[in-house]
Amino acid sequence: MKNILIADDHSIVRLGASVIISGLIKNVVIVQAETYDEVYHKLTEQSFDLLLLDINMPGGNNIRVIKEILQIQPDLKILVFSSYDEHLYALRYIQEGACGYLNKNTAMEELKIAIQTVQELGKYMSDTVRDLYIQKLISNKNEVQKINPLLKLSNREMDVAKHLIDGLGILEVSNVLQLSSSTVSTYKSRVFEKLNVSNIPELIELFKLNEN
Repeated sequence: MKNILIADDHSIVRLGASVIISGLIKNVVIVQAETYDEVYHKLTEQSFDLLLLDINMPGGNNIRVIKEILQIQPDLKILVFSSYDEHLYALRYIQEGACGYLNKNTAMEELKIAIQTVQELGKYMSDTVRDLYIQKLISNKNEVQKINPLLKLSNREMDVAKHLIDGLGILEVSNVLQLSSSTVSTYKSRVFEKLNVSNIPELIELFKLNEN
């Protein structure tokens, strides 16, 4: 018997994923969650074989949630299923401990392949993510950062930048990420310096230019 947790704040996504999983795995118990608080609660209640995780849910939306989840269940396989661009986020989440990353714009058939691959091999990479991984291996750091300056940002800087371009202020970001406002301000300054921007509109434009 397999226990699978689907975490997404959109019911239609949870329903679609449930249908795919039920058709793919015969003996399966599917549990659903729509906030990170629910995810943490359910992880403390029972053991799961797979977590299908939307990273942009209430109570989370930062890269560190992967390690926080794995602290509760170290052997849990986490497949990130997100609308965030693979080119910017996939390798970051995989490096934190996720077993795979899949963009929601992908056909549902690919989700089926991803789940099956994770179940059989323990890891999944889409063609896009595999190409990114190979590019990272064969290119030096400076070359990669010239291609996409957003790769200069650390995971925490990326978290802060992501919230800033979503329209959150310093206090709001500090509440979401549970950091002091002075720490968030420091990260914001680092982001602006690394990306050579001076305001939020320029930051937004830079993200648009470098998201594929």
